[in-house]
Amino acid sequence: MGTMIRRMAAAAVLAALAACGNDRAGTEVRTFVLHTLTVEDASALLTPYVRQGGFLSGRRHLLTVRESSEQLDTIAAVLQRYDGAPEIMSLHFQVIEAGDFAGGDSAIARVEAPLREMLRYRGYRLVRDVTVQAVEGRGFSHKEEDVQIEGVLTEVTATGPNPSVTLDVGVMMENGEIKTSVSGQPGKTLVIGTQKQQGGAGAVILVVRPTALPAAPRPGPRAP
Repeated sequence: MGTMIRRMAAAAVLAALAACGNDRAGTEVRTFVLHTLTVEDASALLTPYVRQGGFLSGRRHLLTVRESSEQLDTIAAVLQRYDGAPEIMSLHFQVIEAGDFAGGDSAIARVEAPLREMLRYRGYRLVRDVTVQAVEGRGFSHKEEDVQIEGVLTEVTATGPNPSVTLDVGVMMENGEIKTSVSGQPGKTLVIGTQKQQGGAGAVILVVRPTALPAAPRPGPRAP
């Protein structure tokens, strides 16, 4: 009798282990690095995506999840949407003077031809060349002698079939200012706007060429 009871107990343990194994079958563990969300906020966001047999835990900026591969891909997509690292752009601004003077300027050769088609002034020359680093969703500002450039990198879509950059930007100079919003492709020169020169027949033109920079990686866990 005692032997039979021991066998029945062993069978029950094996059945329980098998059931536990079935709950975890087909799952894997993946650790995600959080960029903007706290562990508490990310856990609240992702708990509905973690089913029976899975788990979710976090510490500092790391979040570990056990789920099926397909469910982990869904969780990764949710985090990409709500916790994606902000894009960093290099914004190359050029302040250009256009007027009734002869010649061009090799420093603006890339944009001179399209400017001539748009505005048809006789001459174009570079007034100021400024490069600013900007983070998506944050403001930027640069002041140099008699020119001040400031604005916000409002939105960046760096991947996909139609990458785009949107800026709210303004330039303030002694002879006027330009304030506007502009959108276009990264790597392309965008004409932000023009301002008639005070007391003259020419204009001041502001163009920008946004270029994506690699995001700064978050530090990983320290080695023990």
